[in-house]
Amino acid sequence: MRKLSQPMLWALATAFLETSTPAAAQSYSPNSTAAVAADLRMAQDAEPFRRAADAFVATAMAGDTAQTLALLSPTLVARSGEAAIQRALYTQILPFFSRGKAPGRIVTVTRTTDAAGQQGYAFYMWLQPADAAAQRPFTVYVVEEQGRPMVANIVPDRLVEGRHR
Repeated sequence: MRKLSQPMLWALATAFLETSTPAAAQSYSPNSTAAVAADLRMAQDAEPFRRAADAFVATAMAGDTAQTLALLSPTLVARSGEAAIQRALYTQILPFFSRGKAPGRIVTVTRTTDAAGQQGYAFYMWLQPADAAAQRPFTVYVVEEQGRPMVANIVPDRLVEGRHR
């Protein structure tokens, strides 16, 4: 028996749910098959954006300033100014992530659009500190820019009710 990849399983599950559910039963409810199909589709569509968010978190935790900067949206850097971006990295972002041992397991994903109108996904995540203190919330916003996922914003240490679970 051939093992199916996760994207293939999502595609099959989505196709099954869309073809096996009567239209009348597809009215939105968080537990409806239409909602589940939409969630599966979003998870599949968000995967490359999630990889970009994970890469950003890993490079920030490692303290790799050059690579962390390289993962940022050029539009964000141009809009905010390179000096302001570097100041935020050195005073807020890198110190927050340097205390981390690993990202937490729970992630909530939503769609997002940045100030320039670029669409992508917001990842509401947790950071497990190295000192075993309580996990700290953070959010990474990733949008498609110039045909690839780029980090458009990072909000460390801010809990968003209903998103951070």
